[in-house]
Amino acid sequence: MSCVWAAKERIRLRKFDPDIAQLLAYELNLPLSLASVLAGRNLRDFESCKRFFRPQLAHTHDPFLFADMEKACDRILSAIKSGEHITVYGDYDVDGVTSTVLMVKVLRALGAKCDYYLPNRLTEGYGVSSDSIKQIAQSETTLLITVDCGITAIDEVKQASSLGIDTIITDHHEPKETLPEALAIIDHKVPQCAYPDKTLAGVGVAFKLCQALGIKSGRGEELWVKHLDLVALGTAADIVPFTGENRTIAFLGFEQITNTENVGLQALVDAQGLSGKKISTGETVFQLAPCINAVGRLGDPSRGVKLLLSDDPAVAKIYALELREANLERRALDRSVAELAHKWVEENGDPDKDYSLVLGDKDWHVGVIGIVASKLVEKYHRPTILFSIGTDGVARGSGRSIPGFHLLDALNECRDLLNSFGGHAAAAGMNIDQENIPLFREKFNSVVRDRLCEDDLVKQVTADAEVSIAALTPKFLRIVKQMAPFGPGNMRPVLFCRNVEHRYAPRVVGKNHLKLSLTSEGVVMDAIAFNFGERIDEVRSALSLGVAFSLEENTWNGKTSLQMNVKGIDLR
Repeated sequence: MSCVWAAKERIRLRKFDPDIAQLLAYELNLPLSLASVLAGRNLRDFESCKRFFRPQLAHTHDPFLFADMEKACDRILSAIKSGEHITVYGDYDVDGVTSTVLMVKVLRALGAKCDYYLPNRLTEGYGVSSDSIKQIAQSETTLLITVDCGITAIDEVKQASSLGIDTIITDHHEPKETLPEALAIIDHKVPQCAYPDKTLAGVGVAFKLCQALGIKSGRGEELWVKHLDLVALGTAADIVPFTGENRTIAFLGFEQITNTENVGLQALVDAQGLSGKKISTGETVFQLAPCINAVGRLGDPSRGVKLLLSDDPAVAKIYALELREANLERRALDRSVAELAHKWVEENGDPDKDYSLVLGDKDWHVGVIGIVASKLVEKYHRPTILFSIGTDGVARGSGRSIPGFHLLDALNECRDLLNSFGGHAAAAGMNIDQENIPLFREKFNSVVRDRLCEDDLVKQVTADAEVSIAALTPKFLRIVKQMAPFGPGNMRPVLFCRNVEHRYAPRVVGKNHLKLSLTSEGVVMDAIAFNFGERIDEVRSALSLGVAFSLEENTWNGKTSLQMNVKGIDLR
């Protein structure tokens, strides 16, 4: 690839209150650098740090702070008592699949006659559709519960009502100005909703309904507590902030996944070679969730539900291996589309003029364009939209943004060229006629140029604290690990060392990675800089470096040592 697009990052130190950092260092007996990390995460005293390091179920909020929660529970329990048929309507991603499984398991535990419905991404698209309502009505359903979708299904809820179906919506997406006329709406994004935590994933909102049902039915925690592993899986996969209630869910749920009672989840853990290992964010997001996502991306998402609902180890193993194979197929598609997309950008793009990237092809699978768009954003640090062009001339697109740029607002300025669109600040989906893509590319780029400056197109790495290499000890790393689980809002701490030098000349290893040996004040530490290989000449010639990195362990030939995972390099 041409170096013309090679991204260079800017490193800055996160701001924090130094007095708070000093106080935490004293009260917690921590190095000042680690206390600075906590202060930068708005932890201000011993009590808030205690809740951070030791989350408990007691830290979760009262589910009845949702305005319609009482009404929803009464209708569900009434339906169960009278033997009505209930259908849970989910989504095809991991958040939707885990929400569906959680809801079905809890309802069936209460004695409900309960089924589920998930749309096919390729033939139905996202959300509740008119055709799906017709199909559900044929099953004699009288109560529909949506999970991870439904907040914009105004016409579909009316249709369901006309067919004798009451609808309860649980969702975490943004509503339109008009809300559906549902029996109950449980969504913290709804205006005037009193629920204090606005960052729950779809499965988190479904979890709050299950909590409320536990209270109203007299079953308490026993009804839902063993399913926290599912809630953590969906929460992590949906990339919501790991703060507040989400952190509690993830912390307790990851502990359950390691020794899960869910037969299907255990089969997936086994299939991915994770048995006996500690499961946290990385294993969940990069090994478990992609297998469930893959079947939804490539077609029928119900296999993920069937896996997680299964009580038969032999059947679960079959489904788990199917999901694993689907993920391998999805990864092959990812690589193929990513190679073509990168080639197109290198041959057709202009880094001085293109503040955004818009590209598409008829051979690109619609199920992977969002993943590839994310990869292009990581490489080129520009808002990116990829289209999969159908044989009917209609292209389905998936977009990803960069920090500080609201993608949905930008698309709204291009709405005259789009057939439909939706999403939020960081990600969006859309449909467009193929012939309008060149005009859209031009107009979207103009909108981005009006809102961003050149500096915004440079990736920014924020370091949580400055340290010396000598401070990086095994004890230091043990404290860092206690800040887990890591995720958005609580990322693994990024540290900064200034004025370090090369102990040995850097070299390129693997696929475009830099292997470094760095020293300062007589202390030497190994470092790996993934995807920095094209910068070897400038890094090698620098007499002194500033390095932003996360601290980790590296095991090689049976020996474990500390290693810097480099996120940014400041050349001097």
